[in-house]
Amino acid sequence: MSAGEDALWREPEEHVLFGDVFKASWLLDIFVRDDTQLIGGGELAGNLVAKLGKWTNTDLPAEAVGLYSPSFPLKEADRYALAHATYLSDADVHHAILVSDSCLAATALVQGRANRSVSGRLLFAPARGVSAEEYDKLQTEVDFGRLPLPAHVALPDCPVAELRQCFMVDAVHLKAHTDARVLACTEELGETLEAHWNAYAARRGPVAYERNTLKLAYLLAGGQPPEEADEAVTDTIAEVLDCAWALEGAGLEAVSASEKAVRFDDEDAAAHAAQRLDDLVGRLRELSHLAADSADALSARR
Repeated sequence: MSAGEDALWREPEEHVLFGDVFKASWLLDIFVRDDTQLIGGGELAGNLVAKLGKWTNTDLPAEAVGLYSPSFPLKEADRYALAHATYLSDADVHHAILVSDSCLAATALVQGRANRSVSGRLLFAPARGVSAEEYDKLQTEVDFGRLPLPAHVALPDCPVAELRQCFMVDAVHLKAHTDARVLACTEELGETLEAHWNAYAARRGPVAYERNTLKLAYLLAGGQPPEEADEAVTDTIAEVLDCAWALEGAGLEAVSASEKAVRFDDEDAAAHAAQRLDDLVGRLRELSHLAADSADALSARR
């Protein structure tokens, strides 16, 4: 990584985590429409391809090809469907960022898990390049479904995570390609991606409630563009929710990490419990104070 580029990106770790960026030709935005149907078929031998060419008056090389049709019998072991794809059809290699959380990735890929088998699917958002004008616009105008990513030589120019075009990859096949990762999010960038993903998928989190508290400021201003005093009142709600977000996320994730360290690494439960309790008590007291201050500020405007 060059100077400045490593501020928000880092090298991938041993295990696959939320926010890891994969680069591979098989990463495609494939989706189902109402004309999708199951098809049978498989590889057609080269000598038969040549015969097929003669039957259809087409010059086909005597090389094996895949031949599929709804007319062929369906096989339980080989399931195919004719679907649609729009993501970077003109590129040889595609980029995508993992938006399934790290815990789900660990379970699906059997990372640090004993006596389990790889199973399930993991969710990705395409990371594609856009025009400089479009990229600059997304930097200033928040779009829940599109997140401009920090530039990096390992990514396309002006990269954007297309959250509206998410697709899934079978964990069994992803397990064989963990070396296809080129970048991983730092903690700061991971939090930004998480907030944006929550805003798009569930209309929750910092990005979503920042917009909603601004709408409250608009109401307090009598339906006019809010003034600084109006936004100062509604900002107190955002401070409460920021604190709750940190408690729900980093605070309880630390508890999960401690439990894992005790369960699998035989670390001292009492020491971990003491640390986690100190952290949680501090966050809860901060949340209580912020909530009281916000309630007072809002009550003053009634």
